[in-house]
Amino acid sequence: MLSPLPKNQNSIQILDHLVAERIAAGEVIERPSSIVKELVENSIDAGASEIAVTLEDGGKRLIEVLDNGHGMDEEAIKLCSLRHATSKIRSVEDLETLSSLGFRGEALPSIAAVSQLSILSRGRYAKDSEHTSDAWEWSDGKTLKATFGHFLGAHHGTRILAQGLFSQIPARLKFLKSSGTEVSHVREWMERLALTHPEIGFKLTHENKVILNFRASTMEERVRQILGDGNDYPLVSHTREEISGIRVTAYWLQGLSSPQTRKLIQIINQRAVRDRLVQQAMLSAFRQALLPGQFPALALVLDLPPHLVDVNVHPTKTELRFLNSSQVFRAVQVTLEELVSKNGVTGFAPSTTYQASETPRTESLWSSHFSFPPSSPVGSWKEPPISQKTDQTPEEPLHPFQGHRFSGILFQTYLLYDLGNELALVDQHAAHERIRYEMLKARALKAQGRSCQQLLMPESVQFPSERRRDLESRLSLLIQLGFEAEVFGENQLLFRGIPPEWGNANLKTRLMTLVEKLMHLEDLPDASSVTIDERMFEKLASEACHSAVRAGDRLDPSVAQALVNQLFECEHPWNCPHGRPTIARVPRARFEEWFQRKV
Repeated sequence: MLSPLPKNQNSIQILDHLVAERIAAGEVIERPSSIVKELVENSIDAGASEIAVTLEDGGKRLIEVLDNGHGMDEEAIKLCSLRHATSKIRSVEDLETLSSLGFRGEALPSIAAVSQLSILSRGRYAKDSEHTSDAWEWSDGKTLKATFGHFLGAHHGTRILAQGLFSQIPARLKFLKSSGTEVSHVREWMERLALTHPEIGFKLTHENKVILNFRASTMEERVRQILGDGNDYPLVSHTREEISGIRVTAYWLQGLSSPQTRKLIQIINQRAVRDRLVQQAMLSAFRQALLPGQFPALALVLDLPPHLVDVNVHPTKTELRFLNSSQVFRAVQVTLEELVSKNGVTGFAPSTTYQASETPRTESLWSSHFSFPPSSPVGSWKEPPISQKTDQTPEEPLHPFQGHRFSGILFQTYLLYDLGNELALVDQHAAHERIRYEMLKARALKAQGRSCQQLLMPESVQFPSERRRDLESRLSLLIQLGFEAEVFGENQLLFRGIPPEWGNANLKTRLMTLVEKLMHLEDLPDASSVTIDERMFEKLASEACHSAVRAGDRLDPSVAQALVNQLFECEHPWNCPHGRPTIARVPRARFEEWFQRKV
């Protein structure tokens, strides 16, 4: 139970200036990485080509940020530590065309409120000027001339020191973690910022030990340095532009995945952010390409006109608001889907002549061979060669293995193709599982709407009353998908029937998720995302798994080749529904290394 306020403290009062400053600083400064992010962004805005960060005790004792940017003169260094002092904007209209990173004018005064701050800077003069720039140092509200040798080899630049972080605010200090943890947070933000500007050199030092040291490079080299962790994974990229001015470029290290989202990098208008909408779009493209709980190593660069995005919705500028969020979601998702479709998941790129079918064929002259009863001997399957199929058979699309030699089956599980400079292996179970899943999914979607299974007791789902009009306008979609539903009262959706394919398992929770999806339909890629929920996906994936050929089953060579042909008719041929790869490759150089054919 809360104790009552003293009689003299139950009325509204103006906070002490120092208390107000420290409370406001808490919106911007959470930990040492917050300071590093703000100061490094200022260095980037200052046109620096080299930025060095030095930490002591994880940044709790000392944070130093040194750059060779254009620096500040005496007047600028006096103003920079005042709240809302900035060189980035002049009027409200400037907020519509923001291109700089630090524009709020809150970073330096916030840092000064929670630490002992000092700033030393020397401005840059024109080459033909007769004047020489003096170095100035600001500390404790005083500005004095200073002597300083150089700024990372340049005559101009800025050095900022923040010492004793939260030393005057014990309540905040106790929430900081160990030095190692704080350094890891600083490193993560340094890596993200380094990806936004690969043309800038970045260095991070902790207790005289160099943690990061990036020289100016290309974007591809920087992605390999930061996301590759020293491993030589294939790097592929893909760019997509839209008429609206949205441009998406993705850099992806194939085959590398992580149990955390640390390697999911978002760069929007050269700003390192962590936007939930963009991350959801990034992951949706990989939802069947990786094992559950694994995330890709991916850097996404999104450029769009400044008036289409609001970067001023969060004090730390890590969250954004888009004018048309569904358009951004779709642009990111389609770009990454094209990237995966074009390059595969395991680094095996299809040939340029291969075009996957828009919808997987659910029936073929040979698909019935794989719907065998459990008692059927696997060795009795026979499939006529493709050349013997009837004239009515549609022409097979070209795929990466056509024209290459089928070399047999290894361990009665892996189908081998000799591609000249590498050996490709296809997991027969994973491949057939993918084929069966897409066939079953197509059947389920096709069957939806044809019939409706009546519920013994209607299920009601509540929704915010202000979304009633949205749901009413989308009832026709529910009916089309095989649901019988109506709006009941002000804030309830009453379900009287569901598609038979849905089943009754965990129905209430799934219907709640369905309604949530309907309310945010503009952020979903297509109608199938509404009904193919996790339960139905697992049902179809499980059925596909149990009805697919198994590892160790003997396949006739013609059937094995037909299996591969049908695999490449699938929408996602590179993995099974649960994310395991269907194809792996072994380069010829690896065999030569094994047999010591090359020294």
